[in-house]
Amino acid sequence: MKYLYIENGQGFFSVSGLETDKQTIDKIRKEDLLRLLNLIVDESAENGFEMDPYDEESLKNPAHKIIYKNIYDKFDALIKKRVQFKDETCDLYKSAIEKYSTELSEE
Repeated sequence: MKYLYIENGQGFFSVSGLETDKQTIDKIRKEDLLRLLNLIVDESAENGFEMDPYDEESLKNPAHKIIYKNIYDKFDALIKKRVQFKDETCDLYKSAIEKYSTELSEE
């Protein structure tokens, strides 16, 4: 599903992935960004999070250029490092689980 769009010289986002639910990128809120980040990190969204690539020529609104480029760059980097991020998160919790499991079994 596509979550970031460029159409008619403007940037859009959709937290549902449905084009009918899209809003201009300058209306994005912190909550919307968090939902989109969760979709990227979520295993079920693997290979399902799509974005139109940033293209300065396609975006006519200067504010949309800045916002879209920053969001696109951050999301693209996270998508590329998603596996590494998940592995590091699992390792972090794995050591804590092992530590507390050992302590509980000793009691």
